[in-house]
Amino acid sequence: MTRTRLIVWAVLYTAVAIQTWRYFDATIFYGEYLHWTGAWAARLLLLTLSLTPLRLLLPGDPVIRFLLVHRRDLGVATFVYSLAHTIAYVARQADFGAIVAEALAPDLATGWLAGMILLVLAVTSNDASVRRLGRRWKRLHTAVYAAALLTFVHWVLTAFDPTAGLVHFGILIVLLVLRFLLIRRRQS
Repeated sequence: MTRTRLIVWAVLYTAVAIQTWRYFDATIFYGEYLHWTGAWAARLLLLTLSLTPLRLLLPGDPVIRFLLVHRRDLGVATFVYSLAHTIAYVARQADFGAIVAEALAPDLATGWLAGMILLVLAVTSNDASVRRLGRRWKRLHTAVYAAALLTFVHWVLTAFDPTAGLVHFGILIVLLVLRFLLIRRRQS
């Protein structure tokens, strides 16, 4: 592993490590931790999804190129933050029957489905999977768009005030439309 990649990982995981420590230390409470991990998982997901439109808009930008090199790291970090979010929820519930019952409701079902998709994407975000799956790897990883839609629906449905979730959902829609238009223009 390169020194640059270690620095990227340190940047990506220091914040969640600090927040998790603060949660275990009771400096922040459950709702704060749950919101923080969920919001940052969603923001990392948006950052990851924004890279293709940004690359098409600013083809020579060195920051965009750097982020593109570390796109898989960003995607795995998205999963780690969502996993921290999920573990906090499951640990707080501590009743498997209640977790399953709640998982069937649309607000939580969308989160569980998004989490499962992110799990598959994280597990296959390595060079060995890319080689083994070949062209299918790229097709599999387009599932990130479904995960993103489910993530923002989950945020809007579970939030006390859905405004932030709706704003982020709007950003996702703009990114998807922009990506579609830029790729279409490039193909013409």
